[in-house]
Amino acid sequence: MKREQYSLHTKENYLDLFININTPLLKYLSPGCAGIHYGKTGVGYGNKLAACEGFARFLWGAGPALTSMKQETVIKDIITGIKNGTNPGHEEYWGIIGDRDQRMVEMPAIALTLMYQEQKIWKCLSKEEQGNAYNWLNQLNDHECADGNWQFFRVIVNLVLKKLGYPVNTLKQKEALDKIEACYLKDGWYRDSSRGRQDYYTPFAFHYYGLLYAVLEPHTPEAETFRERAKLFATQYIHFFAENGANIPFGRSMVYRYAVVSFWSALVYGKVLPFSLGEIKGIINRNIRWWMTQDIFSEEGILTLGYTYPQLMLTEPYNAPLSPYWSNKIFLLLALDAEHPYWQAEEEPLPKRESIKLLGEVNMLAFHDYGHSQLLSAGQPGPNFHVLSNEKYLKFSYSGAFGFSIPRSNELKTEAAMDSMIGIQSAKGNVLTWEENQPTFVTGQYKVRNCVEQVAKTDNYLTSRWCLADGNKIKTWLMPIGSWQVRVHQLYLTEESMIYETGFALESASEDTLYTYQAEEKGYYAKSSKGFSGIKDLTHHLQKRENRGVNCLPNTNLMTPEVTTLPGFEVKLSAGEHWLATGIMAHPDSQYAELKWKNTPEVYIEKDWIIIKLKEEVLTIGRNEGEKGD
Repeated sequence: MKREQYSLHTKENYLDLFININTPLLKYLSPGCAGIHYGKTGVGYGNKLAACEGFARFLWGAGPALTSMKQETVIKDIITGIKNGTNPGHEEYWGIIGDRDQRMVEMPAIALTLMYQEQKIWKCLSKEEQGNAYNWLNQLNDHECADGNWQFFRVIVNLVLKKLGYPVNTLKQKEALDKIEACYLKDGWYRDSSRGRQDYYTPFAFHYYGLLYAVLEPHTPEAETFRERAKLFATQYIHFFAENGANIPFGRSMVYRYAVVSFWSALVYGKVLPFSLGEIKGIINRNIRWWMTQDIFSEEGILTLGYTYPQLMLTEPYNAPLSPYWSNKIFLLLALDAEHPYWQAEEEPLPKRESIKLLGEVNMLAFHDYGHSQLLSAGQPGPNFHVLSNEKYLKFSYSGAFGFSIPRSNELKTEAAMDSMIGIQSAKGNVLTWEENQPTFVTGQYKVRNCVEQVAKTDNYLTSRWCLADGNKIKTWLMPIGSWQVRVHQLYLTEESMIYETGFALESASEDTLYTYQAEEKGYYAKSSKGFSGIKDLTHHLQKRENRGVNCLPNTNLMTPEVTTLPGFEVKLSAGEHWLATGIMAHPDSQYAELKWKNTPEVYIEKDWIIIKLKEEVLTIGRNEGEKGD
């Protein structure tokens, strides 16, 4: 279900949005008000704890909204829920936690709710109830937190307890701050633990909490550091947003959806303004409106697990039915006074930004072309332990218009939905299927980029060296030129192999989408009312590849539940060294893309150089540049 379009100008407008999104939750409040029970899907920590999560994630918005909400029964339910949830003698007690416990994730929202609006909720508790709340929250100091953004849970809870008049465990606080510092990289980016990734957890976790810290302890060196880093990060983060408000899907926890703009809310709350209030308001409002036009709510009005539609395949082991309400973090804005200048600010377009921008700490090149925003990715070295890591972190490009696809299985191309990838399989690696009314052996179970060993990046191109367990090694160069994405691959194959490479998946099956495709000698393209997606062979003179476009199964692409068409090439190569170059053209404006399609890049592989030409533009790359990475 989609929501109506909202006027988002005044504080009352934002409050109405919060109430409309969250009111459907309240019918599922437990008898003791300490949990919200909804849904039947499983979660790694069990659905009993998920009820506590549902309550706490409601508080990410309800806490800041306390003085504005006129629903006294809701405020009474919040008070009752906190009393009972922290009372060891009550049947809805949230319990004794352990190491790396999910309840640690929910503690900051509960703690902050006690503090907001001049401690309104806290003052409604008796001395005994206050003691219960302190004892339950203080458990966080007695158990191990996961490295990474979880360290901020301890920091924020301790700061709130300090504000409420309790002593702070300074040793645990310093230990947590030191671990947070160890995650910092450069340009505002954090890695989420030593084995973690750089993704949306930098804005909606590290910086969000860092800016809260800076409000709670404004005169400390750490506060100044967090403010400066957030300001620096903002100049990188604007490249994750398209002009229409959509953010580019990438990485884990995509079910949190519009939580991606909570970073901008926290900047305003923390009085850190890297851009004008109007520009920040524009980023927030366009993203919210974009999300409200997507089918993200159930018929009951509950946020679903999924991305632009309900979909379980992309979820993480820690995603419970109400986990998506992490997105309530955007409503930190409701803690602002009614007279705050944000409410008077008029929306402005995105700040001026480069059409191509190196985002070095995430190994990406942002690429903006006439309303289409992409992130070209060299991949991130290190172990891959998140669900669907290859799809969420290691594709060649991520798009604000076409998103990316995830597999239903890895048997057949239609099931694997391998958009923006190159796959390798032994020529003997056939699977039996049914095509053209008869049993047919086809190549399946392709292996894709996973083990990235080395990355190099410049302002114009990215390079990654990656390998497969069977000994095959690949070096890939990625670069934008004109409106094209160009890829060059140097392959070292240990045996005769099938190579399958793809562009972007394009919706092609909805009743209002007319789909056509045009085959050419060096490639082909598809177009529909949703846009244009094409692929060209730029080393056609070296090795002819066959067009292998497929229609991917429904519910594989994040941006549409419909069947998608996926342009691709396939070729059989012998053992040894080979070079392939590919041009990718995709755009939501088909007419614009068709014009750009007519001018094809040329790629020349020389002894020491790779040369890419498009009209008057020439990019020359040393084949051995960046061999040691950077």
